[in-house]
Amino acid sequence: MTHETETEIEANAGAGSQARTDTGAGRTYASHYADVHLLVRDGERLLMGRRRHDQPVFPGAFQVPAGLMEKGAPARGESCRELLEEVGLTAEPDDLRFVHLMHHVSIYNGHARIAFFFEVDRWTGTVGNPEPDKCEGWAWYACGSLPEPMPDYLRTALRYIARGVPYSEYRWPATGQAVPCPER
Repeated sequence: MTHETETEIEANAGAGSQARTDTGAGRTYASHYADVHLLVRDGERLLMGRRRHDQPVFPGAFQVPAGLMEKGAPARGESCRELLEEVGLTAEPDDLRFVHLMHHVSIYNGHARIAFFFEVDRWTGTVGNPEPDKCEGWAWYACGSLPEPMPDYLRTALRYIARGVPYSEYRWPATGQAVPCPER
């Protein structure tokens, strides 16, 4: 769980991290943080870890392996990197399936984000906890009864994914409100 790195990056970057570039043609272009989320599935079970309560972002919340993308790296490869760093499992990028893209706004700093969601059901290794300073541990949960608390954006994305919806927008300043996925 690399949200601490994310917090440090965002704190150091300040408002400049979301600066818009004027092209000289009267247009501006937004920059976004990009992050990856990997749904590791074992049949009808999903692997989730609980963030330590002393973490600044989503303390005590359950999360899937996730983190910010590094510059110049493709999304599937970054998902595999996060899986290895956070859980100790190895997956091949070609085994990942794209399931959702969420364009959302961070509740912590208001920065726009693009979140890639992939799923995988093939990996090697044994579930571990290589980052005990960030995560209490990982466990398998039935998809129909996932643990709480969970970040709202993740809960919303999982609902969309369960319905086969490939794209969503969440918590944009125009509304100031979270825009959850309808139950049905």
